[in-house]
Amino acid sequence: MVLMELKISAMQLFLLLISCAVLHLQASVNTGFNGSDPGNVAASGSQASKGSICHHMHCHKEYLIILAVVSALILCTTLAVVVWLLAYKRSKKRRRSRKLSNPAASALVPPSWKVFTKEELKSITKNFSEGNRLVGDAKTGGTFSGLQPDGSRVAVKRLKRSSFQRKKEFYSEIGRVARLHHPNLVAVKGCCYDHGDRYIVYEFIVNGPLDRWLHHIPRGGRSLDWAMRMKIATTLAQGIAFLHDKVKPHVVHRDIRASNVLLDEDFGAHLMGVGLSKFVPYEVMQERTVMAGGTYGYLAPEFVYRNELTTKSDVYSFGVLLLEIVSGRRPAQAVDSVGWQSIFEWATPLVQAHRYPDLLDPHISSSSCLDIPEAGVIQKVVDLVYACTQHVPSMRPRMSHVVHQLQQLAQTPIVK
Repeated sequence: MVLMELKISAMQLFLLLISCAVLHLQASVNTGFNGSDPGNVAASGSQASKGSICHHMHCHKEYLIILAVVSALILCTTLAVVVWLLAYKRSKKRRRSRKLSNPAASALVPPSWKVFTKEELKSITKNFSEGNRLVGDAKTGGTFSGLQPDGSRVAVKRLKRSSFQRKKEFYSEIGRVARLHHPNLVAVKGCCYDHGDRYIVYEFIVNGPLDRWLHHIPRGGRSLDWAMRMKIATTLAQGIAFLHDKVKPHVVHRDIRASNVLLDEDFGAHLMGVGLSKFVPYEVMQERTVMAGGTYGYLAPEFVYRNELTTKSDVYSFGVLLLEIVSGRRPAQAVDSVGWQSIFEWATPLVQAHRYPDLLDPHISSSSCLDIPEAGVIQKVVDLVYACTQHVPSMRPRMSHVVHQLQQLAQTPIVK
């Protein structure tokens, strides 16, 4: 488009200069003819008039030559610029095609990012043995621990096989995710694509998923006290706030849940699966949409019913997870008297009755746990839960505000 405009402008300028020269010459000639007295037909007057006309013609011939030279220079310069722009555009396309041909280079990720072969992943995970399985099952693909030749440990996430996503698209998306670096995000170490089989290699987080610590305490582990739970919630909120506020354009996680939160040795939270929901088949997302008993678990209602997805959808999911962290209950739980019950169906009557201590996980209020929060502190956390899970997305707070609120609550003294 720019090149066409340059060509048109150059031609218009050239034609304009020529037209002006011709008109000026014609006007001068006419002036020369009309400048003499029509009644004066003497020979001397006729010769003077002819001399004047010749003088004007000679001057304007020189003017036309100069004009032609200048116009030619302008036209040549414009053509040279056009040719240079065309050559630059072609070289830029060649560089871009070279980058696309090398997915690891096009991702612009740190040197530690690597494209693994399937044989390498089989070797480090002992052929994806059950003993190396960290979480998940055959239906969801599962995550496996792996030991690299240099002695470092990684977690290998196996995605369900897909015939729709091409290798270049997969590498491109992984490259975008790998560029996101934050202390509370699980770092991507690499990936593998092998005839539709897709794997993502993450850094290994020693204490594993939050889901286990809330509902199935690992052997040799201990229950999470109030301070640990608030630290998990705060650090997780910091990771989500980074995706929403610091990354441009902002990133919506789409799949915030307990099994996607990993805990380090100090029980800080690391959010896993950023951008991963794009790789989840549609039928699996549909299964997650409606959980047991017809509840929709972590997913925001606007996503379930209208397929609308914004950063406020993540805020809703975080609110559900925060109540799960406080209460130790799953988003949907089997109850003998009513069948399946959502976490809010269970919590709302207690909130309305101001029975905030009854919302706590029994492991917190047990005799073995010394740190018990005051009812006012629990109320503030629960108020934050309900603010995050407002039905209208615009009424939910930003994650940066949630981080600020949790940091203030973490400084509140607790009962010993």
